[in-house]
Amino acid sequence: MKKQATPNSDWQRIWFSARHRNWSSLALIPSDGGVDVGPMADMLATTGRMHGERPVSVVNANGVELEGVQPIVDSIAAIIARGENVIVPIDPVADNPAAIAILRACSAALLVVRLGESQLTTAQNTIDIVDRSRFLGSVVIEGDGLSLSDRSVS
Repeated sequence: MKKQATPNSDWQRIWFSARHRNWSSLALIPSDGGVDVGPMADMLATTGRMHGERPVSVVNANGVELEGVQPIVDSIAAIIARGENVIVPIDPVADNPAAIAILRACSAALLVVRLGESQLTTAQNTIDIVDRSRFLGSVVIEGDGLSLSDRSVS
C-alpha cells in the first residue's frame, strides 16, 4: 500500500482558505497546459480528509472527451448526494472545451497558474469563460506543481 504524503502547512492554508466559502464540488483549473493539477487535487483531498469536516473524494476529469462529460457530471452529483465534498482536476479550457461543461457542474473553482510561465491573457480567458462568481481565487505554483509560491488562495 502506498503511503500518502502529509500535507504541509501551505496545503492546509489552501484548504482552509478555499473552505471560507461553502462549496460541495471544487474544480482545479490549470490556466494553461503543462500544469498537472491531479497531484494538487490529491493533496487537497488528503488535507480535507485529515480535517474531518466531511468525506472528500477526487473525480479526475483530465483528458475527458465530450462523450465522457455526462458520466463525470453524474459522478460528481452522486458524491455530493452522499454528503461528501469532491475535488475535480480538469484540463485547461483552452486545450479541452469539454472541461467547460465539467467546470460548470462544480460549485466552485480554483485557477492554478505557474509562476513566470502562465500567460495573463490565458488566465483571464479562463475566468471569462466561466461565471466569475464561482472562482474562489488562484493558486500560484512553481516547479513540480506541489511547490507553492503563494501561501494561500488569493
